[in-house]
Amino acid sequence: EKQEKLSLVLKEAEELHDELRQKALESTVSSDPDWSNYAREPFPHQREGVLWMLGLLDRARSEAPDDLYRLQGALLADDMGLGKTYMSLVAAGEYLSKQEKSGKQQKPILVIAPLSLLENWEDEVGVTYKGVPFKDIVVLQSGRDLAKYRVKGEKRETVQMAKMLENDQILDEDAIRYALQIGPDAGAKRLDVERRLVLATYQTLRDYQFSLCRIDWGMVIFDEAQNIKNPNTLQTRAAKGLKADFKLLATGTPVENSLGDFWCLMDTAQPGLLGSWPVFRDTWIKPILTADEDDRDSVRASLGQELRDAVGPFMLRRVKEDQLTGLPSKTIRCGVPQPESGNLVYDPGLGSTMEGLQRQAYEDILKGYRQQQATEDMRGKALAVLQQLREVSLHPRLRHEAELMADDPASARRVMHQSGKLQVLLKTLDAIKSRGEKVILFMVTKRLQRLLKLWLDQIYGLDVAIINGDTAAVAKKSDVLSRKQLITQFEAASGFNILIMSPVAAGVGLTVVGANHVVHLERHWNPAKEAQASDRVYRIGQKKPVTIHLPAVLHPDFDAFDVHLDRLLRGKLMLKDAVVTPESVSENEVLKSMGL
Repeated sequence: EKQEKLSLVLKEAEELHDELRQKALESTVSSDPDWSNYAREPFPHQREGVLWMLGLLDRARSEAPDDLYRLQGALLADDMGLGKTYMSLVAAGEYLSKQEKSGKQQKPILVIAPLSLLENWEDEVGVTYKGVPFKDIVVLQSGRDLAKYRVKGEKRETVQMAKMLENDQILDEDAIRYALQIGPDAGAKRLDVERRLVLATYQTLRDYQFSLCRIDWGMVIFDEAQNIKNPNTLQTRAAKGLKADFKLLATGTPVENSLGDFWCLMDTAQPGLLGSWPVFRDTWIKPILTADEDDRDSVRASLGQELRDAVGPFMLRRVKEDQLTGLPSKTIRCGVPQPESGNLVYDPGLGSTMEGLQRQAYEDILKGYRQQQATEDMRGKALAVLQQLREVSLHPRLRHEAELMADDPASARRVMHQSGKLQVLLKTLDAIKSRGEKVILFMVTKRLQRLLKLWLDQIYGLDVAIINGDTAAVAKKSDVLSRKQLITQFEAASGFNILIMSPVAAGVGLTVVGANHVVHLERHWNPAKEAQASDRVYRIGQKKPVTIHLPAVLHPDFDAFDVHLDRLLRGKLMLKDAVVTPESVSENEVLKSMGL
């Protein structure tokens, strides 16, 4: 009987999937938007993206709102830098215009985005339309418009919910005290008025989910939608609970860690398309987990392609290299010896053989480890040794920050020359300076970020900005610059300039086309994240050829840390159109490769 039930569930899931897919395939839009309403002509791929969205949007608008199987949304998974914000805003403008023409209610539009991108959305509205189609723009953020629309004295709704659950109360309609002014009774302070554009963060969505889920939205756009990849978080549940004619999820990375991310995103955009979580897990995830380790990457790849086909027209994913004919060239130069392939070039000038203090420190760590290994169980210690080798490859005295201070250009260069990798960096920076161009330096270690700023300020007479997890996403105080303001300042300086960034802080929608050089001083262990960081400079608006520099420090007698990591990163499959992005290099893989 259990087996029968299961096959019935699978059959229903399959029928729903086929029905939804068929609807989407039939959803085409009959005519182009009137592009004269927009401030600029779209690129061909943007026109195609807008028409894809409008086809699905028209179908969604025409179906009964209470039909559980209606077409509800889609996933715009274009590569970074193809203009997802622009396309989304065009679709929102067209939605309002179509509603008006057909005499339907012009419902408010909601954009949910990371805090650091709210400024960007406001700016984009200003440059996308000739005449802004929205009645007004409300930024639902403290310090902006949140106080105006809050019910005085009410706590955030998550606080109420926690209290109710603590007291074993059932969440019923009467017990909820809505914290935002919603509905006709709110009068002039009402949030949900026609033709309004509301911008909010994922945290605001979480904190005011009851109120936001009561509103009947026209469109909801989730920017950097990987923020709702976990089905168990409050913000994901709130995202799924929002009522809208159409939900558009935009993200350049539809899969960050596992295929479960992708199921969650698709289930928010179009519930039921990929079946329930247990059905999805058995169909798509189990075969990868049960595959032999040697076959796992290829099983992931083929399943990723099949999953891409199963989603069909509900997802649009294009990559820059295929779409943007106007982009300049991009070359990746690496200091680790390897055969050339595509745009990857081996550049011996970026590889430096460790010597003196650095070589001694590297060999001492390995020697100490090998001696201990002979007499005791080192399993727990191998990771610590790996971390030490990684640090020494950057600078042999990185742990002694106080000793590395420098107060003039000559002493700064002297300290940097103790590291082969930093010698290469200085040569690279001198060459970029001679061309009057700009560069972003990526590294994870905060201590190195601080020291490099100190040294490079001395050597080049600059005030190098650092953007990492501590940098304000939006400016709150007049003397603290936000990420966007720091980037604007960096790009506005004429000629040579340097910006230090953490690859993680760079992962969210930032554009820095003023720079055309990127140096990964410390490689990110996830190849997709590294590519994402590099692509901050390689997007629409870039006019100069782009060079990605991958410096490495080498040992004369054996393969050192940088060589092993580079080899493992290259071994991860990068598939352009598949849903699957490569997995990160794991610590175990590095330990195994280095024989630790």
